[in-house]
Amino acid sequence: MTTLARFEHTSVVLHLDRKNFALARKDVLQGFAAESAQALTELGDDGWELVAVMPYSSGSGLSIATTDAAIGLFKRVKE
Repeated sequence: MTTLARFEHTSVVLHLDRKNFALARKDVLQGFAAESAQALTELGDDGWELVAVMPYSSGSGLSIATTDAAIGLFKRVKE
């Protein structure tokens, strides 16, 4: 009988150093603020796997929304 893995999930707001920038694959972490890049490293060290990223935009109404952060969704196997 196969036992299914059970997962726990968390999310983290990842702040960007620059607004509205394009990244090359080789420097993907360079666009994040230092504390966000560190948080990604720590989550990986703790066994969390990044499974999705959603842009987070500020601004409302008639103002122009800018992407100044992303929400990272993570999972890891429950112990």
